[in-house]
Amino acid sequence: MNVATDNTPCPASTGTAPTRIGLSMSTTRTKATWRVSALLVALLLPAVSRAETIVLPNVTGFVLGAQNALWSTEIRITNLSESVRELRVVDWIGIDGALQTLEVKPGETRIISGWELIYGGHRGSVVSLDEDIYGAAVCEKDDGLLVQSAILTLTHSGTGLGSDSPCEPWRGGHETGHSGISCNDGSGPLLTHDHDFFPAEQPILLPWLFSSSGDKRQNLVLLNPDSAPSTVEISITSSDGMVTRTNGYTVGPRAFLQINELFRQPEWQDFLQAAGQHQREHPAARATIRATTRLYALGYVISWINNTVSVSLPM
Repeated sequence: MNVATDNTPCPASTGTAPTRIGLSMSTTRTKATWRVSALLVALLLPAVSRAETIVLPNVTGFVLGAQNALWSTEIRITNLSESVRELRVVDWIGIDGALQTLEVKPGETRIISGWELIYGGHRGSVVSLDEDIYGAAVCEKDDGLLVQSAILTLTHSGTGLGSDSPCEPWRGGHETGHSGISCNDGSGPLLTHDHDFFPAEQPILLPWLFSSSGDKRQNLVLLNPDSAPSTVEISITSSDGMVTRTNGYTVGPRAFLQINELFRQPEWQDFLQAAGQHQREHPAARATIRATTRLYALGYVISWINNTVSVSLPM
């Protein structure tokens, strides 16, 4: 129907006022009052902090590794907000660690050792040279917190303090007790922790691998937080981009797999042979990783000479 030419007569008036469809004035005032009240409540209440899940993949209380490398972790939690914030440790992979809540005041930076994070404080007993204490912490981090860790490493001399006193958090935090154990006065790279596990089947890139085993060793760590075994496919590409080889690994349920000296393993000799002279002269490589479960991966390039380390974080 063309509205401009519509000549339909209007219905006769019945003398009754037309019915209004809509809100009465009292209802409108009530809704406006509720809006104002809700706004005032939102302004007066403290802001609710959002939490995100992050993984600390390298929490080390005490490890004495190859070439007498002494490994520990220093963790720093900085509150950049104006309210109290929390870091909650909700799970561990690879070790039966403590579940705990760390409260951080506004503007504060808390220092805690890997030892203290694993045990929820000091365990009350000393470590021995053959006792490896490390695992991955799964945490819920409030918005406004910056969580970082330093990998502490040095070449252990074989002599220790002979003291029952715990080391400071920035010296490993573990407890000494006989001549074989010392605090860790080493230093190492800083890691910022802001990532959860990667979803199943999502490609994970480790862009910094070192394929020559003469000067440095390449270690690779895979973390599976799920209750099912993980089938992991690792594809490594040469520095010139011309050669890629793939091998498979299995990581058990709620476990991690550490592959030490990756490029000395038999399954990767075909890659080195195919990559040839160019790879020997330019030993950079990268890995693309896929898994059937959630996964976290990282790589360590460690000097054979002085145990200094570079870390390849997942992308």
